[in-house]
Amino acid sequence: MKRFRRALLLATVLAATAGGVSACGQEGISVPSDQSAAADIFKENCSGCHTLSVAGTQGSTTNIRTREYKDGPNFDQRHVSVNCALYAIRNGGFSSGPMPQNIITGEDARMVAEFLEKYSKPEVVGGGSGQDCPATE
Repeated sequence: MKRFRRALLLATVLAATAGGVSACGQEGISVPSDQSAAADIFKENCSGCHTLSVAGTQGSTTNIRTREYKDGPNFDQRHVSVNCALYAIRNGGFSSGPMPQNIITGEDARMVAEFLEKYSKPEVVGGGSGQDCPATE
């Protein structure tokens, strides 16, 4: 009888763990299907350091007390243009931080940059300098 209880307990724990693991990371990508490839690439390569809710990522912090060296910009709070995104992707960010150079390359980099321009926090009308990063091509 003890063996049966142990097996039942083990099966219950495994089922609960499998349910929890399958739900892990399911913040959900909430973009149209034509943008899902770029969202997937962003989530796979950038989610550890950057936050963007439409891609289901939570990699940066908004609290300065819990900020880590690796935390990158929170794109729910900061707008980025295609040129700036490509510049950061190709050069490892802007501040010689821990972001690797060319973390995404080729057409994937362009797709992610366009995705970021479209879905990062919109610029405030009339705010900012309007200055853009240098073209990277």
